[in-house]
Amino acid sequence: MKIKTITCHHVYNYGASLQAYALQHYLETLGHEVEIIDFNPWFHCDRYNPFWMPNNAIGRAASIIKKFPLLRYLWCPYKAYRGGMFKTWGRKAVFDAFEKEYYHLTSIKYFSSEELKQNPPMADAYIAGSDQIWNTFSNNGKEPGYYLDFGNDQTKRFSYAASLATNSIKDECKDFIKEKLAKFSSISVREKTGASLLADLGISNVSVVLDPVFLLDKSEWKQLSLKGNLYGLSHESYVLVYDFLGNDDNMISFVKAYAKEKSLKIVSINDFSEKGYADININNAGPLEFLSLIDNAACVIASSFHATAFSVILEKEFYTFNLKGHNNSSRMLDFLSTIGLQDRMNSEDIIDNPIDWKKISSNLLLKLKQSKEFICQIR
Repeated sequence: MKIKTITCHHVYNYGASLQAYALQHYLETLGHEVEIIDFNPWFHCDRYNPFWMPNNAIGRAASIIKKFPLLRYLWCPYKAYRGGMFKTWGRKAVFDAFEKEYYHLTSIKYFSSEELKQNPPMADAYIAGSDQIWNTFSNNGKEPGYYLDFGNDQTKRFSYAASLATNSIKDECKDFIKEKLAKFSSISVREKTGASLLADLGISNVSVVLDPVFLLDKSEWKQLSLKGNLYGLSHESYVLVYDFLGNDDNMISFVKAYAKEKSLKIVSINDFSEKGYADININNAGPLEFLSLIDNAACVIASSFHATAFSVILEKEFYTFNLKGHNNSSRMLDFLSTIGLQDRMNSEDIIDNPIDWKKISSNLLLKLKQSKEFICQIR
C-alpha cells in the first residue's frame, strides 16, 4: 500500500524528527511503501535562512527591505546573529544529515497548502501525524494541509497520534476543524484531552494512541543512539537538561539541587540559548546525539514531551516540568498519568524510590497493543 504521511518533519526539533522517522519506519516494517510529504509552510522556513522573510504581517512590514539590495544585505547578518544561526550551524548540519539518511521524502517540495491541493502526492492513504499538527494556538493547527485538505476523494485519510497539545481549541478554529476532519476514515490522537476536545465538536470514535516513538522498541532506539556523538562524556556521569525556554526558576533550582546531591555534572542540550547554570552546554546536537545523551545520562530533567518519552523508552531516571508560559503541558501530564508516573511531573522534591520499570512496561503494553491495532486498520 502506498502511504504518504504529513507532519512537522523539518523544524530542527529533536522529537519532531524522531517521531516522523518512527512512523515512517514502523509502517515500512508492515510492508507499506511510505513517504513523508515534504511540506514546509512559511512558518517553518525561517530558522536557518537569513534571506527569508515570512508571509505574515511582520514580513510585509519589512518588505521594503526587499526593494533595496544594500538594506537586504545588512538585514541578513543582523537576522543571523540575532537568531543565533551562525553559532548553531553545526546543529543544522547534523539534522540535515539525519533527514538525508533516514527520511524517505516526496520528490516534490510543498511550501503551502494551496500547492498541495494543486499537485497532490499520489497515495492509497494519507496519514496526518504525529506531533502538534492540530495545535490551534500555533500556526500548525490553522494550516489546511495538516488536515489532509488535498487529494481526491478516493484516497483514504487517517490521523495517527495527532496532537492538539492544549486543553482547548480556539473558538475561530472549531468549525474549520470539524469540516476538515469530516473526510477522515479514522482518527486517532495522542492525548485523551485531544479526544475530549474533538468529542465536544461532535467528532466521535476518536482513538487515543501512543506517540510513534513507542512503535519502535528499546533495542532499536539504543542501536540508533550508538551512532550519536557523546561529546566525551562518561556513562551516567551527568544529569541531562533539556530546558526548552530557560525561564522556569523552579526547574532550574531542582536541577541544581539534584546535581549537587548526586554529585553529577549538569549538561544542557539546547539550540540557541546557553544555560548559565549548566557545566556543559551542547548546541550542535542532532537527533542521534539527543538519543545518545539521554541513553547515557544518570537522569534526564526536561520541559519536553519527547525527552520524557525517550526517558521512558530507554528506562532512565527522569523529571518533567511544564513549559512555563505555554498552555501545552496537558500532553505530558496525559502521557505520564496513563503509565502511572504523574509524580514525575513538576516534582518539588527528589524522589528516592527508583522507577519500577517492569510495572511501567506492563502499563505501556496495553496502550501499545491498541496503537498497533489502530495502524492495522489502515488498508
